Formats: sequence, C-alpha cells, structure tokens
Amino acid sequence: MQTTPPQRKKLGIIGGMGARAGVLLMQKVVDYSPVTRDQDFIEILLHSNACIPDRTRAILYEGPSPEEELIRSVSGFSTYNVEAIMMACVTAYYYYDKLQQHTPAHILHPVNALCSYLQTAHPDVRRIGLLASTGAIQAGIFHRLGDAGINLITLDDAQQETLFMQSLYMPGGLKSGNISDAAKQLFFGAVDKLRAQQVDMIVGGCSEVSILLNADALDIPYADVMDLLAMEAVKYCYNLS
Repeated sequence: MQTTPPQRKKLGIIGGMGARAGVLLMQKVVDYSPVTRDQDFIEILLHSNACIPDRTRAILYEGPSPEEELIRSVSGFSTYNVEAIMMACVTAYYYYDKLQQHTPAHILHPVNALCSYLQTAHPDVRRIGLLASTGAIQAGIFHRLGDAGINLITLDDAQQETLFMQSLYMPGGLKSGNISDAAKQLFFGAVDKLRAQQVDMIVGGCSEVSILLNADALDIPYADVMDLLAMEAVKYCYNLS
C-alpha cells in the first residue's frame, strides 16, 4: 500500500561549473534524502550550463561575466515552479544578490550552511584552512567567518596558483573530463601545505574539492561546503527545518 508522498519543494541546481561538480552535488542531495522509494524523492532540475564563463577570470581579470548565463539558468527554473536553487560553484555566489532578484525561489548559500555547521558541531574551531578558488578568496565570499572570530588561513599566492588553481585548470585537471595523476598530486600538495599551517580544520570551499578530498584523508576535522549545502537543500525541500 502506497502512502501519501511527503510535502516537498522542487530544487534547481546550476551545474556546468564544472560539469562533474554539478553531477556530484546532485548525487549528494540524493544520498541525503530521507526516503525509501522513488516517488518520495524531491524533484530536481539540473542545468549543466556549460556556457557559463569562468567566475574567477571574470571577478579578478575582467574576463567575460557569467552573470547573463547564471540568470538564464535561474530564470529557466521558474518555468517549472522551482522553489529552491543552489549552484555547484562557490565562486558563483559572488553574484548571489543579483541572481536572487531574478527569482522568487530561495537560493541556498553554502557559507550560511558552513556557519551553521561550525556553530553547532565545532564551536571551538578558530583556525580554518580554506581550500577555495582565488576568485572566492579575493571576493571575500567567506569573510563572514572572520566576523565570527574565525581566522581564515589560505595558501600563499604562489602555492594558491601553482598547486591548487593549477590542479583545477591544467590539462587533465579537476575541471576536465579525465583527471590526471599529475593534477591529483598538485591538489594533495595544496592540502598538505594548508594542513602544515597548524589549522584546526580544513574546509573545502570549492566544488571541485569534493571530487578528491574526504574526511578519511585527514587527521583533523574536515568540512565540505558542497556537502553541507546538499544537506541544507534536503532540509529545506523536505520542510525539516
């Protein structure tokens, strides 16, 4: 005998930044959903929008703006009465306020999810090692953590570009279709350099971090903002909070 499906909201995910990260974020939502049958999952629309220009290049180097394509994705969700939206790119949240103006749906924010998680699960953490894009760091997307008395520790400029950013954008990097061993080596080199700065916790503040890093690889606490964002989406869409 079938029961009445739980009340739930529709979710839209803007992916394509990169494509692998968008699919992984959707998988996280599925994994966290408290259901036992197909019909109880929330409706999810994933727009893997490969036309969105690079966010860091736009913010820091006057590259093409992603704003128009992000708005196209957000506006497209309105056709399907989507009530919650999230983006599989932390740097894209630089455009959060402008995007929210183009939709009645609630755009979930990964830094809000991170702040809530730290307050409840790790209130004593004071030094966070942040793995994020140069665009997200320079744009101050995570600055609210500093306002809460948390020290944000990042790689130095050279390590940020030659280790972390290189691991994302190089041929065979984390944004490519096939990730090379060389990219993995650079990525974990960045993790090691950050870990060596005596941080209390590592935070994956970029959607690509989710591809390679998990808590089992570290001897200190680890928080993945895409993971936290997925959990917040599940709570919101199932009216659990």
